[in-house]
Amino acid sequence: MNTARKGRAFEHEIRKLLRAAGFSVIRGAGSKGELLDEKVDLVATKLTRDTEYTAFLTVIGVQCKAKARK
Repeated sequence: MNTARKGRAFEHEIRKLLRAAGFSVIRGAGSKGELLDEKVDLVATKLTRDTEYTAFLTVIGVQCKAKARK
């Protein structure tokens, strides 16, 4: 399995875990997405209601790395 394929599989696994935790996830293929001037592979968001009038928005930027085996 080449590094690009390993990286993509790893991104999909992390996306699956974040979705299971209640996050909405967007994948930026090829590390093209940016969040606060940083290259990210996944952007996850979750809106949590505190009261009728307040809510918290959690935003997570994830960069996944896969290394080639030596």
